[in-house]
Amino acid sequence: MPRTANRLNGQSTIRDVANRALVSIGTASRVFNNYPNVEADLRLRVLQAATELGYVHRQRNGALFQTNREDEEENGHTISHIAFCCRTGIGSGTAPLDNPYFSLVLHGVEAECRRQKLHLLYYVFEDASYELSRARSTLSKSGAEAILLVNFINEELVSDLLKLDRPTVLIDHYFHELPLDVVMNENYAGTVRAVQYLIQAGHRRIGFLDGLAHYTVERRREGYRVALEKAGIEYDPELVLKGNLSMECGFQAADEIIRRKLDCTAYFCTNDQSAIGLIQGLGEHGVRIPEDISVVGFDDIDAAKLISPPLTTVRANAEQLGRMAVRRLLDRVKDPTLPVTQTLLHSTLVERRSVKTL
Repeated sequence: MPRTANRLNGQSTIRDVANRALVSIGTASRVFNNYPNVEADLRLRVLQAATELGYVHRQRNGALFQTNREDEEENGHTISHIAFCCRTGIGSGTAPLDNPYFSLVLHGVEAECRRQKLHLLYYVFEDASYELSRARSTLSKSGAEAILLVNFINEELVSDLLKLDRPTVLIDHYFHELPLDVVMNENYAGTVRAVQYLIQAGHRRIGFLDGLAHYTVERRREGYRVALEKAGIEYDPELVLKGNLSMECGFQAADEIIRRKLDCTAYFCTNDQSAIGLIQGLGEHGVRIPEDISVVGFDDIDAAKLISPPLTTVRANAEQLGRMAVRRLLDRVKDPTLPVTQTLLHSTLVERRSVKTL
């Protein structure tokens, strides 16, 4: 029996959500009913619109955010609802659910929740003081019995959320001082392999397109530096270009490369979006990829295969990251005394055609 959508505050309707997300009512309905035949970007637009409007769908038990005893007996868990929480601020003000990497993480979370017969609640918190200050209150009233945090880099906020005393897993970030389970990709080692690949291809002057002040980015930056030093290549901060993980920063980096007449034969980019922007930006300056400059990215989003030339990149297993986060959350639910762990998912280099052997 399909699930139906319902109002939370008696005001917003599914039509309101569809209009805000710029989709049809049918598409919005398929999202709320968890049908798989919905494009990722459309699904995420609907979820974000629902969050902004305070619209929540009613589960098949007919109640909002209430434990379904039948589901508990069927799935064997003592919980039934998990909150998937995103913080804005990825890239140049980009909402997290518009980021292709995090959409894959969400897909993995959704798939594992379906498999485990768990209900998933979605929350987006803007990167503003008034939003962050209400995060704890919102989650405490949500009915969620366990929490997944995505792109939460504010240690004070995360520490405050831990006071809710609910099982919590942090995805793709890490705080040294907080006793919190973490699931993330192998950012450091994956970058080392990528830069070593460029070195083995004969490149010695390798630039780096940086990202934001984020633990994931820091590990990739460190992997770049160490890979160079292991090969006897001196790390040169002049070859590190500022970025913010967006395509636009890739375009800007291309302009800077031309303006400063940097003579790098290759660039490692913190993520695929910035790498794609760099390739397109260099192309507008008449620079050929990989004949003139080689480019490597990180994440392996779908667009990496479609750009010309297809992008050599590090596959970050974002969907599997989401699945593993749910499993780790359930492990914590079953045994709260388990040691706090940091789970790293292995990353692999995907060779395509954006790198030239010198």
